[in-house]
Amino acid sequence: RIAVSSLGVLLAKEASAFTCAPGGIRVARIGLAPFPRRCSSSQRLPMAAESEATFPTIEQAAKDPFMNQLSHASEICALLEEGDAKTSTLASDLLAATLSHSDGIRGFFATYLTGEGDTAADKEEIPEPLVGAMDKADMDVLVPLACMNVVMPTAMTSMHTDPDLSNNAARTAQRGIRVLKYLQDKHGSVKTNCDAIRAVASGDDAGNCVEERVEYWTKFFKNYGYGEKEKERIAKAMGAFSR
Repeated sequence: RIAVSSLGVLLAKEASAFTCAPGGIRVARIGLAPFPRRCSSSQRLPMAAESEATFPTIEQAAKDPFMNQLSHASEICALLEEGDAKTSTLASDLLAATLSHSDGIRGFFATYLTGEGDTAADKEEIPEPLVGAMDKADMDVLVPLACMNVVMPTAMTSMHTDPDLSNNAARTAQRGIRVLKYLQDKHGSVKTNCDAIRAVASGDDAGNCVEERVEYWTKFFKNYGYGEKEKERIAKAMGAFSR
């Protein structure tokens, strides 16, 4: 079904540790590489194989733990690639259940953002099933994770010495930015978090930022040991969201 990539672990497992316990992040230096999964339009399965796909139930999408969610996300992403009325309805129902909890959010985006080739995540318009599910999600959980999905791969673009891995990280960051831009128009906490991230990354005065968010992202940066080059790139990425 799915091979768990290092990027999936970085975006999901580490983000969960920080979200659940901001003071006790597990630190990991993990390389960025994409999931080799069916979500890629260049690797789409024949229709017979598609019809044999085993999709999760709504209950499984709503309750299964993180590792199971990675597998579920692979099937859901395949539905997003199809885009017809029948598959869109199923994708909408599954995504609403998946994004109703932290494990589902982490598992889905770790898969959605890291697919090989040209995928639904590269389209200018976010697929409607995903839009609807994000609108229903808990923004207190979704927004910080969406910010991390930009911050971490942006930092890794300069941390990698392998050009292919750096390019993978840049592609993941751009996909994450697309999601965050959509959320920016829906919830004020995007600007609140991005203001704090930019202030921490640039060293600018954080007096106008929410103190709790500044503390949160300061701990995040410290635990990942981001250097000046990483901070500069992160600050630039966040600038578009913090004005």
